[in-house]
Amino acid sequence: MKNQSQFLLIMAVLVVALLASPVAYTQDPAAVSAKHTRVTAGLQVLYDFRTPSGQLIRDHSGTGKPIDLRIGNLQGVRRTPGVLEVRGPAAIQSAQPAGSLATIFRRSGAITVEAWVRPANTKQEGPARILTFSSNSTNRNLTLGQEGNRFDVRLRTTRTTKNGLPSVESPQRSLASRRMHVVYTRSRGGQARIFLDGKPVSEKMIAGEMTNWNAGYRLALADEVSGGRPWLGTYHLVAIYARDLSAAEVRKNFQAGVDSQPVEVQGNLAARRFELEVAPLLAHHCLECHDSLNRKGGLDLSRKVAAFEGGESGKAIAPKQLAASLLWQQVQSNEMPKGRTALSAAEKKLLKAWIETGAEWSLDRIDPAIYVHQAGSGKQWIRRLTVNEYIETVRHTVDVDISGEARQLLPADVRADGFNNTAYNLNVDLKHVESYAQLAEKIVQRMKVLPFVRRFSKRQKFTDKDMEAVISSMGKWILRGPLEEHEIIAYRGISTTVAGGGGNFEEAMAGILEAMLQSPRFIYRIENQRGDGGAWPAGPYELASRLSYIIWGGPPDKELMRAADNGELADRGRVAAQVQRMLKDPRAVHRSLQFVDQWLNLEQLVNLEPNAQRY
Repeated sequence: MKNQSQFLLIMAVLVVALLASPVAYTQDPAAVSAKHTRVTAGLQVLYDFRTPSGQLIRDHSGTGKPIDLRIGNLQGVRRTPGVLEVRGPAAIQSAQPAGSLATIFRRSGAITVEAWVRPANTKQEGPARILTFSSNSTNRNLTLGQEGNRFDVRLRTTRTTKNGLPSVESPQRSLASRRMHVVYTRSRGGQARIFLDGKPVSEKMIAGEMTNWNAGYRLALADEVSGGRPWLGTYHLVAIYARDLSAAEVRKNFQAGVDSQPVEVQGNLAARRFELEVAPLLAHHCLECHDSLNRKGGLDLSRKVAAFEGGESGKAIAPKQLAASLLWQQVQSNEMPKGRTALSAAEKKLLKAWIETGAEWSLDRIDPAIYVHQAGSGKQWIRRLTVNEYIETVRHTVDVDISGEARQLLPADVRADGFNNTAYNLNVDLKHVESYAQLAEKIVQRMKVLPFVRRFSKRQKFTDKDMEAVISSMGKWILRGPLEEHEIIAYRGISTTVAGGGGNFEEAMAGILEAMLQSPRFIYRIENQRGDGGAWPAGPYELASRLSYIIWGGPPDKELMRAADNGELADRGRVAAQVQRMLKDPRAVHRSLQFVDQWLNLEQLVNLEPNAQRY
């Protein structure tokens, strides 16, 4: 028992280490130390009102597709460089729904809204909309507003109303008719704070996840999208971040003020470009010969200082000077990499553009291990379930033992780097596709379909409302997370087809189950960890799957899904408690033995026969 306890303790440490990547934006100390500059990490939207005229308010964040705003009534505003004064009805909003922004915040679960504003008076109520991401007066993702002499912020989560209530308010008489810096932050764990002029003034827990944000809402200033909640005053700057800024970062932005130079993020974008595109290219094609160890020709391209110093032949990289950059000359003529495949036309174009635009190098050192199998180039290796994981997932999800048929039909998992669950080696070929289809049919044939469906809904009718409810609830369990609207519509199409052909409810649900059991979301562990070039936090359901497949080799149970629903997995203490609970389950011991077998390659002992004369 003592040895087993020690082993489980080791497993707990391994689990915490494996879960650690990536769960938050990496804070760059330089980003919060330079005087009179603004924080840009995580920036998604930025309106600095630098254009002095016209209907368009441009988004200068430099992140993704800009979310520009259009002023519907120019008579209601006065524009000067860096200032937008709203004097009357103006109808300022995005031309299209800001769906990309909703998607970002569904994933990040954290947010910062920042504004430099001067309210026209302290009588505006409703709350009067300073900024809103909504559709009307009762449905919103987010609103920063004025309620008399206070600021009021409403944020929609899975634990609030559709109107974002309960809201977070600044203290009485904290809002005045002067230029003010107001910041609202909300962490993934639910801690919401309001800062005024760089200082925290209120704090409240807003529990739940932001996974229910509506992608059909528009972004607007100075009124509700549907009208009826006007705000009068002056804007100097509005920014939205996909993370919660620290108190130090809020102070930094306050100290930068509104009279500093307009915010630019090109350096930030150049750094992302280097880390996501150029560094992987150098690691893949150059570092085998030109790293700190080999230094062929005296050139080390793994370290910034050494790379710009050059080698025995001279400067390898001369920013903005292609003719003086020996690296480019060698690559362009296909002389490098020597004895290996030349760079593709696209790779040459990338390298050329990088040098021409200044050769931004944001890393002290390029570690080739980060980019092995080109994982650092922006590609992601989606984890297919191994045969063992597939069998356990089916057993736990629908209570059917398909082990015999699965081992017979599915191709065996091949070891890579010592393990058979190495992500880049878990390919899917035509044999897999055919086998998953056959297995899905066999699984549904063995299921008691109606009793299973009744776990999620007692109603057995073909109405849109009833079908969407059961598909949403059942799909969330089978596919290990909430369904998107387009997925619900696709599965609803199956029931519509069955009903149109005279089939009954059980037949429709059998068809939907069969489709779900061969869905990529069932067969793969799909994550999306790349957003604007920075590390995205793992979502609550992704984190639940990480936990369950590491510890149990199978899907999350009801308790883990409940914790994901309630946003508890954003709290390290609660994650640790879940790990301890899960390690007490017999499945943890079984999974641990699988790990040891593969780690030490004990499975080969099955095929070994000891020498009878010597042993």
